[in-house]
Amino acid sequence: MNDIGRELITLLPTDTYKFKVPSLRNLAYTAPYMHDGRFLNVDAVLEHYNSQVVQTSNLDPLLYSNGKNGISLTAEEKGKLLIFLNTLNDRKFITNPIIAEQ
Repeated sequence: MNDIGRELITLLPTDTYKFKVPSLRNLAYTAPYMHDGRFLNVDAVLEHYNSQVVQTSNLDPLLYSNGKNGISLTAEEKGKLLIFLNTLNDRKFITNPIIAEQ
């Protein structure tokens, strides 16, 4: 299926391939990732933004600079970003029976 994003909801061509962005809280517990679940881990998501972003008519300008698509990250920067993202995980929160689904 070709998921064209929010255009299905808003009927605005400018919303083609735009998607609602979820929270980063408890990211470690919310796989798979991306709007279509194509990535099973955060490393794959970072690699996508590092080297696999494709030019489209509505690509956010922040994802294109210096003649290159994506967000250039060194291995060290990726590692630091993963460390930061892991600080947003809260095991006590996700295992709290008070807020569990009934």
